Amino acid sequence: MITHPRSLALALFIGFRAIDIAAAQDAPLPSSDAYATTQAASNPLIPMPIPNLERLESAVKEHLQAARADLVSLQADSETTPSALGEAYGRLGKIYHAHRLDASAEACYRNAGKLLPRDVRWPYLLGYLRQQRVQLSDAARSYRRALELDAHNTPAQLRLAQVLLGLNRIDEAAPFLDRVSKAPGFQGVAAFELGRVSLRQGRYAEAVKRLTRAYATHPEASGIHYPLAMAYRGLGDIEAARYHLQRRGEVVPLIPDPLVEELSELPSGKRTRQYHAMKAVWRGEFDVAAREYRTILSLDPSDIGARISLGRCLYMLGDPDGASRAFGAVLERKPNHDKANYFLGRLLWEKGQKEIAAAHFRTTLEMDPRHGGAHFFVAESLMQQGDFQRAADHFRRVSEILPEDLESRQREAAALVAGGAPMHPKARKRIVDALKAHPDDPVLSRQLARILAGSPNPDARDGRRALTLAMELFSRRSTMENAELVAMAHAERADFDEAVAYQQAALDTAFQYYGPYEVQLLDRLKSNLDIYLTKQPYRIPDGEVSYDPARTR
Repeated sequence: MITHPRSLALALFIGFRAIDIAAAQDAPLPSSDAYATTQAASNPLIPMPIPNLERLESAVKEHLQAARADLVSLQADSETTPSALGEAYGRLGKIYHAHRLDASAEACYRNAGKLLPRDVRWPYLLGYLRQQRVQLSDAARSYRRALELDAHNTPAQLRLAQVLLGLNRIDEAAPFLDRVSKAPGFQGVAAFELGRVSLRQGRYAEAVKRLTRAYATHPEASGIHYPLAMAYRGLGDIEAARYHLQRRGEVVPLIPDPLVEELSELPSGKRTRQYHAMKAVWRGEFDVAAREYRTILSLDPSDIGARISLGRCLYMLGDPDGASRAFGAVLERKPNHDKANYFLGRLLWEKGQKEIAAAHFRTTLEMDPRHGGAHFFVAESLMQQGDFQRAADHFRRVSEILPEDLESRQREAAALVAGGAPMHPKARKRIVDALKAHPDDPVLSRQLARILAGSPNPDARDGRRALTLAMELFSRRSTMENAELVAMAHAERADFDEAVAYQQAALDTAFQYYGPYEVQLLDRLKSNLDIYLTKQPYRIPDGEVSYDPARTR
């Protein structure tokens, strides 16, 4: 018999009251079903909202409708036991949850819990759903119910602690975190939460210790850097705080949680797979993301965005050949595609095929003139060709597009300095401007001190200011490079005895650390020492770019 769809929908909406009666009239049940029947009779099932599926793809709609039809079929079968119906509610709840149809998922979980009152899964997943919706008090009740059923459930202990922390009930959360910290596989994530507790309580040294332990276990978790930076700031260690602030992100330590992980396997449809792929990327789980992108491509082989994302994931997984194939497949269809050209250019650059790579970067800029990464690598290519003015122009475009990008400012300064004396006043101005945005950057400060002390252009030099800046750098870090700058500044001020002393110290340090093996470095230090011994100041030669070499980007 085929039941009319509207009748099915009505039966679902009223909560399957008929099955309670039918189940009560069945032959004797096993003890668990008998207990569930008693519970369901005293605690009737709640109506389940019919979700709006209009925003979903056809394939997803069909999947959800089929899952709901399975439940309806069980409801219509007089032989269905409460435990079988409870499992069906739970299955449908997980599917709704995976597609973020939250109201329907909650009703399913609650009914599954009524029909299977001894099953920890349903209060736990209900708690997780409520935690995702920031319904923290309700989530806490659900997790406590899960722990009544399984007191040693580590994921439930950890998530309950997170919820209690969100409610600012630190004293209640702490015992759960202490227990979790002793469970295998959970030490890192527990250290992260305990570190944040210590930070909130102003115990900064303890916070640093715990958060450092968490990062050692989860180096992919960029979300640890921000609280760690705040803990270092509380200790007054500004340099360490700045280091971690520059590396802060959104990825937090992943909780080992089979029930939640199972949810990610349930979605169907392209857009849902894209959502889960992006979530995996944010967490640094590039293998999971690559699997999702491959599934998307099996559904739609023409999806260029998915193919590019797959290539990026393969690159992050250490498979440059697979990444090249993915980007190459895109360029076969769209030879001028900006992102495919850029990423393939990156791969070729790393392989040393820099001329071919530069051609791909130029194609990217033809399609997207505001692509900062492409400007950077075109600039680096021009630097290697000795075209310093054009290189500086491209580096400047990077800093205009990405104002917080420090390296592009450093490299622009290096290009302007290498371009020769006429460009040094401009280099000086650009460095001074960059230092307003990055006042504590030692590379920019060294570049400025070097121009002030050693430029052949008198309009760019200022020996007094150079010496002040060089001494500040040396007082912070008495390195060989900073000793060179002090010597350079003294020589500009005609303090040649001081210049010789600092340069000799730099030479002695280099020989001590490198021995006779760094010939180019030792020759440069010795050559400058000879200049000061003849009572001459140092002057920057045209075309010299080795002082602050480019780093891999």
